[in-house]
Amino acid sequence: METGIYIELSANDPRERSRSWGYVLEAPGGKTKHDTGECTSTMHGATLQILIKALGRYHKPSQITIHAADEWVLNMLENQLPAWEQNGFRNTRGEPIKYQQEWEQLAEKVKDHKITIAPGRHEYSAWLQDEMKRGR
Repeated sequence: METGIYIELSANDPRERSRSWGYVLEAPGGKTKHDTGECTSTMHGATLQILIKALGRYHKPSQITIHAADEWVLNMLENQLPAWEQNGFRNTRGEPIKYQQEWEQLAEKVKDHKITIAPGRHEYSAWLQDEMKRGR
């Protein structure tokens, strides 16, 4: 099953701060589900938390395209996650990677899926921004 996850944050700056978030899950045929909320985290931390939450809605192996503005998280997901998993989620110096728990959870969530990434704005960006402003 080919689906999409579309993630949006109210603020894309890197510092830790309170921010609203939203995601849309799009199934074949255009059927969607969405959720919004708030968290206090960095852009990367918030993106990871939302991605874990969204992937938790999947109960069958799927082909998932993840759309998000956080290019770093998407790049690490696609290119670095397998190496981190093999190294016990430690960097080349042997230190735990930042957001280790989130990356471990994400590795568990994506293992049964075929993931592709699509960094940048997406067709739900403006709509999710409006939903976050309304607090829905």
